[in-house]
Amino acid sequence: MTTKPTIRIGTDDFAKLLLESTVFVDKSLFIQEFLEDSGEVVLITRPRRWGKSLNMDMLGRFLALAVDAQGEPLPQAASLNHKLFAGGEVDLGLATGQTKQLSALKIAQHQELMAAYQGQFPVISLGFKDVKGSSYQEIQTKIGQELLKLFTSHDYLLKSSHVTAHERSILERYLHENTATSDITRSLGFLSELLYKHFGKPVYVLIDEYDTPINSAYLAFKNRPAEFEEVLQLFRGLFGATFKTNKYLKQGLITGILRIAKANLFSDLNNVREYT
Repeated sequence: MTTKPTIRIGTDDFAKLLLESTVFVDKSLFIQEFLEDSGEVVLITRPRRWGKSLNMDMLGRFLALAVDAQGEPLPQAASLNHKLFAGGEVDLGLATGQTKQLSALKIAQHQELMAAYQGQFPVISLGFKDVKGSSYQEIQTKIGQELLKLFTSHDYLLKSSHVTAHERSILERYLHENTATSDITRSLGFLSELLYKHFGKPVYVLIDEYDTPINSAYLAFKNRPAEFEEVLQLFRGLFGATFKTNKYLKQGLITGILRIAKANLFSDLNNVREYT
């Protein structure tokens, strides 16, 4: 009996797509295009359901250093991310002990990129799809919640010998969601610095759906222009500190639906290359 082809629908988890589908469209050469792009920061604006989040997750998994609970890099043989691109047998984590044999993706044909980039860099990945609100305070709170999840994924830095006592106290603040506006603005730049100190390598920063909070605020604050301006100022500060004055940045990727020109969100960034 012939098995019916299946493809996982509606997921932005690259590993889940590969492991739970029998049909896969290989778009991994997007990684090569990004890495060879001359822009220090790449902005991709396309409509919803275009696959932006999925491709960003693919890129993040390609670049990210796989680490244990102490923040020590794992060998390639123990890295699921490496097998997703290079191919190999993956344990599906089922009680039956079932495994799946993955084929190498197109990017694996570029051995120089695999050797220089695959699993070689710290990655900061942050999404704003759930950051919506009817007030500035609500939006700020939801950003703090996303930052809490992000910093928790790097909580091994608390034990890093490369982090000072003062930096550790600031890190504790993010891990307890005590995030004022100034903390949000410098959050990704601060995390970039800690990751650089711990691993000795510059950082890739990936921000997904950057414009969701701004679109939400624009609709909710139509009669409150001053409050809407607060939201814009918050994101101008965050993007500036992350992509303009961040000396630990290797390269950045931002995705969204719109290029919000009137908000001048990227007016201070002369290192952005936009693809519409």
